[in-house]
Amino acid sequence: MMFRKPCVHTKMARLIALVALCGVLVLQVQLVFTVCSVTKRQRRQLQTMCRGWADPNWNWGSPVGEAHDLAMQVRARLSSEEIRRAWLSDVVDGTVDVEDIKLALGLRIQHAARQGMDGNGAGWQLMQDMAACKYEGQDGVSKLQADLENLASKLPAAEAETRTEGDALGLSAARALTGMGFIEGGC
Repeated sequence: MMFRKPCVHTKMARLIALVALCGVLVLQVQLVFTVCSVTKRQRRQLQTMCRGWADPNWNWGSPVGEAHDLAMQVRARLSSEEIRRAWLSDVVDGTVDVEDIKLALGLRIQHAARQGMDGNGAGWQLMQDMAACKYEGQDGVSKLQADLENLASKLPAAEAETRTEGDALGLSAARALTGMGFIEGGC
């Protein structure tokens, strides 16, 4: 009988079992396993999550840093009205990562504020709060959703976004983005 070399997943499973028995580093090993088996879309989401607003290399507003690099990618991905409409639909459905939503919001708010379309400074304040990491941590999403509702209430009614069912954060983000001219003007 020939013995086959164990596959990577079998080796990883054995390692996880061994570490679990020892009670050490389980979380780190699972993270390594997860990062090794992600799809391209998940890898992009992990990239944004791992290089988010609280990261010292983020440098929001600077022409250098992680934020600038990811902003260029987001702008390229959301390059047409048709794509932005479809993306907003995904936002409402809850299938877009919150970090991607925050990045698109920050970019749109920068443009909207210069055009006087950010709800008399409410958008600018929300962007400053993102940069100050107000929306990070356990209750960050609920704080962001509440502040997005406040922002949306100060913007012209978004005719393009009439759905009332969906992800709460997604609905609020879509209303705010639409009210600031995201569909027409992009990021």
